[in-house]
Amino acid sequence: MKIRTLGFLGLLIFLITSGPARAQGRFEVTPFGGYETSGSYPINVYSQNGGIIAPVDKLRVNDAAAYGTFLDFNLTENAELEFMWNRNNTSFSARNTLTGDYSKAYNSDIDQYQFGGLYMLRNTEHRLRPYVAASIGFTHEGNDGGTPDRTAFAYSVGGGVKYYLSRHLGLRADARFMPTYGNSGNAHYCDPFYGCYTARVANYLDRGSFVGGVIVHF
Repeated sequence: MKIRTLGFLGLLIFLITSGPARAQGRFEVTPFGGYETSGSYPINVYSQNGGIIAPVDKLRVNDAAAYGTFLDFNLTENAELEFMWNRNNTSFSARNTLTGDYSKAYNSDIDQYQFGGLYMLRNTEHRLRPYVAASIGFTHEGNDGGTPDRTAFAYSVGGGVKYYLSRHLGLRADARFMPTYGNSGNAHYCDPFYGCYTARVANYLDRGSFVGGVIVHF
């Protein structure tokens, strides 16, 4: 609950600081819906399934419908600041090392809060305006089944297109690569110069997000 409160507080600050520019037509709200792919990262635990204790080597968040909103503030004709909230009502599955099969572990409500920006590749003379985008923030998992909630660093890179039907209304399609930090572990590497060695690496839940929505421009 505290994490969600911080997310909405950030949203409120974004709205307040952009308030003076709303009258100038520099503010956009885009409710969206779409789809987010599955993603997994390695773990090393044991689970009990049907009375049998078996090793688990991977945790996967399952693909699910996504919904949320973009809030954008125009800095220039082509550059925008952006806040994104993206929510999935999904579940996690664990992979049995012995069989390679996945089984459901617990349900999870995943909220992604990210701050960043985008850059339009065409000016305002065009109705169709492709863009590139990037952001950083955090992901909060509200887990059930006695599994602790989790909050972790996240970021996104991608792009999309906006099509303006009128001065105040438009359509938007957005596609992004959205990794969330999972855990850290040791990995074994070999190269011709330094030989073989062990290094600490970060493992991420690598997911893809594909959404579309209606732009309301003020």
